[in-house]
Amino acid sequence: MTSWQIRRFRSKFKKINAKAYFAKGLMMIKTSLHIHTFEDKVEGYIIKYNVYELIDWAEQLGFKVLGLTCHKKIIYKNEYVDYAASKGILLLFGVELAMRKKIKRNDLILLNIDPREAVTIEKINSFEKLAEYKKQHREIFVLAPHPLATRIFSMGKKKLVKNIELFDAVEHCWCYSRRLLNSNKKTVKITEKFNKPFMATSDAHSLRYFNTDYILVDSEKLDPASIFAAIKSGSFTNVTKPKKIYQLLWCVANIQLKKYILYIFKFRQIKKNRHS
Repeated sequence: MTSWQIRRFRSKFKKINAKAYFAKGLMMIKTSLHIHTFEDKVEGYIIKYNVYELIDWAEQLGFKVLGLTCHKKIIYKNEYVDYAASKGILLLFGVELAMRKKIKRNDLILLNIDPREAVTIEKINSFEKLAEYKKQHREIFVLAPHPLATRIFSMGKKKLVKNIELFDAVEHCWCYSRRLLNSNKKTVKITEKFNKPFMATSDAHSLRYFNTDYILVDSEKLDPASIFAAIKSGSFTNVTKPKKIYQLLWCVANIQLKKYILYIFKFRQIKKNRHS
């Protein structure tokens, strides 16, 4: 990990003191809280791995906490929880919602939610509705994903700042290079100004970069309340690796090409079924 950027957003970016953590009985819990799988109702058709395969791969890489955050719908099964637990992993459920305005999605993520509230949560489509829901459910964790990365999917600086009190953390976007493409440079200035945790995630749609962007959480316990309390207090370390420009271009092009091909195939199948 010597070539990786390891940043600490607490105590003025002090370096990790492993001995101090162990002396206090704290654990460095490897955590990834923005993940999509084949079960995703919006983008699942471009994803090759399902929840079980994700858990298997995460176990091999030493992850202890995973956040399943598919688009629009909360993907929940007791079987997922049990399977993850059998691998020593705490599986958390969330959802990536669009605060849509015309073609602009304004994505945000809700975590630490009650699956029984799925119908209500999935209807949230504005910052105002989210604010009202959060007043009644203080336990939810709201993350601003890739806030300045794209014009369509991201909320942008204006909405991020305007609604900053809604967010418990802001995402350090995985999609960046060392020099040319790095929206994180602007985002970190906002998080520092408003004292918000700035946390790395993989926003996984493939397993290629799943192990390059994540956080190490300082916590005595492996449970949702402890994990989110630690993140809110800034008790975590970002582990993140800049990508090469060609890697980013290939990744984006590959995803878009898959979407186009599969969309055409799906359209033809629908057309064929209508005429059969």
